[in-house]
Amino acid sequence: MKIIVSKKSKEVQFKGVLKKTPDNFYYLDIPESFASGLYAMMEEDADKPPYNLKSFNNVGAHISVIGTDEFKDNNIEKIKEVGKEFNFTIGDVVSLNPEGWDEMKKVWFLQIKSKELEDLRESYGLSRKVDGHEYHITFGIDKK
Repeated sequence: MKIIVSKKSKEVQFKGVLKKTPDNFYYLDIPESFASGLYAMMEEDADKPPYNLKSFNNVGAHISVIGTDEFKDNNIEKIKEVGKEFNFTIGDVVSLNPEGWDEMKKVWFLQIKSKELEDLRESYGLSRKVDGHEYHITFGIDKK
């Protein structure tokens, strides 16, 4: 894979809008072209992630912010920031065998940095990161 991220590109601020699904999955909505552009640069054989499947609530390209179970388990009544824009910067490109996504052999994602998302989660009594992982945009998958 030949995606090169320079220090200057990491300083560029991007924006996404906080949205939710009917089952209370909260995510930062980003343009499909952002993830598609990353996918187009891949040199390895991979598929696009299943963003637009009914089982994924048809969310499209996104950054996960608060999971459905996390919302329910923490007795959060409502996230009032839905519809608000949040800033983020890009980090490194990573590929790995993901824990908890058993049908995948390997996934590729772009790490995301966002103090605003960390502050949002913390304001609702959650950890600053989702499951202790960096925020990210998944743009490639290799099924088992």
